Amino acid sequence: MSMVKIEEISKRIFNIFIQAGVSPEDAAIMVDVLNDAQMKGIVTHGYVRVKKYVDCIKSGGIKPAGNPKIVWDSPSWAIADGNGGLGIVIAYKAAKLAIQKAKETGIGIINVRNSHHLGPVGYYAAMCADEGMYSMAMSNGDPLLAATGSREKNIGNNPFAYAVPAGKYDKILYDVAISMGSDMKIIQMGEENKKVPDGWMLDVDGRPSNTPADYLAGGVLLPFGGYKGYGLALMVESFAAVLSGAAVTHDVKAWNTTEGASGNVGHFIMALDLEKIGGREIYEKRIEGIIDEIKSSKLADGAEGIYYPGEKERMAKAKCLEYGVVEVLPSTLKFIKDSEEL
Repeated sequence: MSMVKIEEISKRIFNIFIQAGVSPEDAAIMVDVLNDAQMKGIVTHGYVRVKKYVDCIKSGGIKPAGNPKIVWDSPSWAIADGNGGLGIVIAYKAAKLAIQKAKETGIGIINVRNSHHLGPVGYYAAMCADEGMYSMAMSNGDPLLAATGSREKNIGNNPFAYAVPAGKYDKILYDVAISMGSDMKIIQMGEENKKVPDGWMLDVDGRPSNTPADYLAGGVLLPFGGYKGYGLALMVESFAAVLSGAAVTHDVKAWNTTEGASGNVGHFIMALDLEKIGGREIYEKRIEGIIDEIKSSKLADGAEGIYYPGEKERMAKAKCLEYGVVEVLPSTLKFIKDSEEL
């Protein structure tokens, strides 16, 4: 990993998206979301994704100026058509609208269709929590997982997040995809000649495998918790895609490269405004009490501490901001430098 200045790489990525036809406003959103993931150590959804977004734009599979439009609206709930644009930008604007509706009515729900890969789904739940709201955010994607009892890719690694304001602890932010480990991590393990942990995947013949090459040759990811993870993946598909009118399972193309088509990914973002039911402080104090109690528990052998969801990522980001630098894979840094010089 290489250490680079956050300000410097942010300018480079911003310029890459501008060159690809993205507006300055939307390019700034892309940079902010990717920065957040990278600084938190979620490198699978950070700068390494810049190339994929740009490749999809250049092929015509993603519209650089795909402005979402409301196709159904009510005081608390709306459905938006992403018009084939960048999923990060669409989800960001959907979260803003969910917050606006929640402030007006107490609850804001936004469903989205005709979108694409939205990056780290927890970012949008966190946006709502920062405004004093309980939130959920989720998205479907291309089938990468085998449903329990199957050996084929038949449902997406559908990410799910919730966030709640937590007073002195900032916020609880739980952000997970459904697989035991992501495809990007398996690819990285292959590059580093490492074995895949047990229970992460099956090979093309449905046998458990620890070899990264077996995944690239047609293998399939497995859900965490067996049938429990599979059930959560199906729930996300229902909320994010079915309610939105988006594509489901094999019709989804999150990284669409077909000109004139849409990946038709679906999103779901919900915000609940605590000020409408007694005030934010009441609930933050109760969350603080829960975390205080958990953190005061006796440590297990070998444990360095007890962390609440999102705490380690928050600490990592704070450290990056303190020193103004972030770690980046050399191959990712090379692409960013080469692309900016075109």
